[in-house]
Amino acid sequence: MFYHSHAIFAAQDIVVLFCALALPKMASTEPLIPQADEETGCGARIHSFCRSVAKVIALVLLAIFILAWLAQFACFYWATMGCSASNLKGYSYPGGGANASYNLMPPIHLLAERPPVWYGSAFEVIPSNEASTVAGAPVGTWWQTAGPIFPIYTYEDVANSQTTVYMRRKLLRLGQCHVIQRCDGNGPVVTFTEGSNFFSNRLRKFFKMNQAMSYKIYVDDELVAVAEETQQGFQSITFRGIHDRKELASSVLQDRHFHGQYDLWLVQNKKEDEIMPDYVSSATTLLYAFYTLHQDRHKVVSEKADEAHHSSPSFLAADVKKANTSVPTVTVPFEMPVEVAQPMVEKGEFDRGIDLLA
Repeated sequence: MFYHSHAIFAAQDIVVLFCALALPKMASTEPLIPQADEETGCGARIHSFCRSVAKVIALVLLAIFILAWLAQFACFYWATMGCSASNLKGYSYPGGGANASYNLMPPIHLLAERPPVWYGSAFEVIPSNEASTVAGAPVGTWWQTAGPIFPIYTYEDVANSQTTVYMRRKLLRLGQCHVIQRCDGNGPVVTFTEGSNFFSNRLRKFFKMNQAMSYKIYVDDELVAVAEETQQGFQSITFRGIHDRKELASSVLQDRHFHGQYDLWLVQNKKEDEIMPDYVSSATTLLYAFYTLHQDRHKVVSEKADEAHHSSPSFLAADVKKANTSVPTVTVPFEMPVEVAQPMVEKGEFDRGIDLLA
């Protein structure tokens, strides 16, 4: 009996010892049999390092993306400050010409380039007439405020420095697409876009055709007109109705040296045009005007680079000049006899190219 009880206790101790040794192994998440494709040594460290670098790059790009949109929101808020329906309640829109509350600016006006400032570039809106001359003082200014993702365009009148309309780019669209909206919330929402003309525009521009770019103009989601740009010869835009192809408005680059160095565009809206407000042709012309300025600056930089590349090194010319000035030259009077000048020439006091006269 005594022996039997000891055997039982021994069996219990063996079970307890087995559980103590086996259970931790069974609770571990590590596989009991190593995987054949596990990387070990230097390869595993390189793989881990690459994953860490990829994570850091992804976080940095995410931070840049968030900061860029925050900066874009700040630029948009700065540009459209005061652009609200409450500020324009009962506003008379001075300088808007006939039907000012609808057109916001004169039917015929000039867009005159202004010197850029630190907070943006601008074009003045100057009233004009049938003779395409200046008919009065500026009534407003189109501003371009730069942003990290896209610029913002706003129109500010001169009378009260009140922003009345703005234009911004719409993303996730094929080609260029801009939306033009009034600050008071009245009037139509106008969209100026390439749309399905994107590919044909690129082909016409590549082959330098006369009419290079064509855009569609939507008024409250209804296609009402097209805008046709010419980039060969005189830069211009012609606005035509979508149904009868009748000309609604036009704009042309009139002068490249206004006040000596600035661009001047003429914008003309037809009196019978009631399809789109007059500020639409002005806003779309503004986009083309800034594009022309950008192309001109790029061309000037390229020409200066080519000139510097093809010009001869200046240090060689300096060395030649220095070598030529190392020998003193003396002016020989015509009356100097040959027998007096000859010994001086032999001593090197005169330039050998001097033609001595007896």
